Amino acid sequence: MSSVDGAASSELNPIQRDVFDALRVPDGWAPLPDDLVIQLETELVNGLAALDTVFTRDEPLRVTKRAMSTIHGCETHHVEEKKSAFAWSLPTVRGTVAHKAVELLINWRGEPVPALLADSAIESLINNPRESAGMYLAQLPDRDVAELRGMVVDTVTTYLESFPPLKPQWRPVVEHSARYTLFDESIIFSSRADLVIGTAGRKVLIDLKTGQLTSTHRDDLRFYALVETLRSRQAPRSLASFSLDAARIDVEEVSEGLLRAALRRTIDGVSIMADLVTGRREPSRRAGPQCRWCPVNESCDEGQRFLTRATGDDN
Repeated sequence: MSSVDGAASSELNPIQRDVFDALRVPDGWAPLPDDLVIQLETELVNGLAALDTVFTRDEPLRVTKRAMSTIHGCETHHVEEKKSAFAWSLPTVRGTVAHKAVELLINWRGEPVPALLADSAIESLINNPRESAGMYLAQLPDRDVAELRGMVVDTVTTYLESFPPLKPQWRPVVEHSARYTLFDESIIFSSRADLVIGTAGRKVLIDLKTGQLTSTHRDDLRFYALVETLRSRQAPRSLASFSLDAARIDVEEVSEGLLRAALRRTIDGVSIMADLVTGRREPSRRAGPQCRWCPVNESCDEGQRFLTRATGDDN
């Protein structure tokens, strides 16, 4: 978004205008220096040099935002979650269907109707054999489908009422994937932003959230920014988390300090992940919000104490 789009902002409602203003290029903005990418890459290689021959191309260490989030939360939860099979539920599949509906909306021809977008999203997921959510949706009883449909219609309606319409010249891309590898592809860093707008070197990476915004969302996007910078050799301009429930946006400009902080967090996280995979250390435990859905929370003293305090039930 550039200053030439200023006239378009007069056509927006107050919430859309706030989002538009938060995403537009600020006055005086300048891209980060090109040599920063080389510095970051050198520091990453040096920081993980001990892992050069630990993993292989056939059995790589895969580093995602989810893995980074869990490893810096509770190492035991990180390990146990990788062992446990993921189980879909209405709350979890709601986010997937809502994201698909917004994805369809961005490339939709004609007047967008939330109910039609919700139905199209559900149908698209069911008909995609690569989507595990599709198998769950296909066996849902009609009552649950109706409940899910209502939730998604509400989410899409909120998006339409609060996010400015995306112009083709902003080059919007949905489900934007980035991949970067080290040591003959034995360590793979990958990211997938829900929405990206802007050209190379001026991109805004956006995550759409169906729940409340938390500090971990900034960490997720900083990891995305690092992967995007290493892959494209140009840093994105800014990062944004948009809450579809609260119609609130949290924007952070990408700076050298942000990328260096993300780099240090990534090196620390990957090093711990590698030690756990190779058995060089036992996982530590750190109580937190993840205790609510941890597979071993019933047998974890730290987790039980946290949950007791969180519910206010000291008895």
